[in-house]
Order: sequence, then C-alpha cells, then structure tokens
Amino acid sequence: MTYKPSPKPNFSKPTHIKYNAMDTYMWGDEEAGYVKDWIYVSNESLHQIIFGMEPGGNFKHSNQYRTIFGADELLYVLSGVLIINNPQTGEIQKINKGESVFFRKDTWHHAFNFSNEYLQVLEFFSPPPMTGTSGAYGKKQEYLTNSIYNRDETLSIKESFTNQKSFKIINETDYIWSIDGPNQETLIGTLIKTEYLDVKMITLNAFKKSHIFKFNKNTAYLSLNDNLKIKLINEKNQYSLQKKDGLYFPSLTEFTIENLNEYDAKIILCVGL
Repeated sequence: MTYKPSPKPNFSKPTHIKYNAMDTYMWGDEEAGYVKDWIYVSNESLHQIIFGMEPGGNFKHSNQYRTIFGADELLYVLSGVLIINNPQTGEIQKINKGESVFFRKDTWHHAFNFSNEYLQVLEFFSPPPMTGTSGAYGKKQEYLTNSIYNRDETLSIKESFTNQKSFKIINETDYIWSIDGPNQETLIGTLIKTEYLDVKMITLNAFKKSHIFKFNKNTAYLSLNDNLKIKLINEKNQYSLQKKDGLYFPSLTEFTIENLNEYDAKIILCVGL
C-alpha cells in the first residue's frame, strides 16, 4: 500500500473539539499494522492526536510507513499498557496509564498494547508533520530491515549500559512543578520542555477556578476529566469539556478553567512553535 498522509485539521479561532464527534483515520498497512487516529489539530505550530489499538495490537513499520521521524514526541497513556520498542537497538520500555514516554527525532519505534483493554495514547509531535517531519522524512531515512526485540548483549554490568537510552519514562514525580495565579490556585507540572516540545499538566482542586491564562503561542489541550468549564475572557463563548475533549487556542487567547467536580481534575496541554 502506498503511503497516505494523515488529515491536517486546522483552526483560525478558539475551538472546542468534541471527542465523541470526531472522525477517525486509519494509519498503516498490513506489514506495519493498523492504528486508529483521532487527530485534534495538525498545523505548522502543533500536532495533537490520540492513537488507539485493540488488546494484543501493535504497530511496527513497513517500507511505506517508516516509524522514524524528524520530531520530538511525547506519548501519554490514557488507557491500557504501552510497550515501546526501538527495533534498531532492542530497547524496550513499559508505560502504564497516567505515565508518559519522551523520545527525540530519528528514533525508530514500534508499539504494543500489552493489556486486556483498549490502548489509547495521547501524542504530541513537534516540529509538526506540516513542516515535513513525518512520512516524507521517514522515507528519506535508511530502511531498517531487521528488528530487534531484546537486549541480551547488554544484560551484564557495563559502563556503557543505560536502561533508558532511546526513551525517557516520565512519571508525575518527574514533573517540574509551579503554582500559578495571584492566589496560587493553579498547580502546573511541566512534563518536558525542549527546543521543539513544551508539554504541561494543569491540576485544579475540586470546585476551584484557575487564574486567567494567556500564552504567547498557539496551544492545544486534552481534558483528562469530565465537567471542566472553559470561559473565554472578553467573549461570550464558554465550553463544557468532557473527558478526551480537546481545545485549540490561537496565541494570546485569554481564558479560565473551572473544575465542577468534587475531586481534582487535570488538563494536559502543548505550547506550539
């Protein structure tokens, strides 16, 4: 099968992206495997998707669908258990629900759902595919003909052995924390910040409202809980977010987030280029 580029949804104004109303796209072919994608936004600034696989499912690579890209990636597991593999080196890591894995450009990767539930993974990818970093980039790289799924040769104690060489596992204890707002009402954890990728987690306590947010760059969001109210400042628009709903805000959009639940709620975001 010939490589088929993914759709590239884009928006010119603040947009509520309802998960239950989204179209899906199937990535891959028989050799690489098939993965279902929910594509929230993909422009020259941001690329945010969820990908999903059935229990026991996986993706690898084929000549047309080469899983080596010119972008930094952060994957956040929403459900299931993600096993990620670098087939060039044999490195394998296990990422559970609520954990993330980060890897840099030029990293071959395969993924497996090692659970009895449907795997869904939030993916931030930057620089985005619109800049030529995905399928077109992969086709220019030397094709990997043999895949390795173990590291037997590294099991002895050596100075050169590094457990997390290709992939960095990120747990909540690894976040860089700050407390924002005039009354320190909003807890923000930075998962990763590189020259290309800036991903943060916003946590609000039960029934709490955030300060006014404003970012100098475009931003994309995914709600990890139901019942979050987003109010745009100086506009009549407000949104009621449910779990896995997304948002796209152009730069300088001013807004607040209110948690209508009786428990803590989270929303994860990526700051664009």
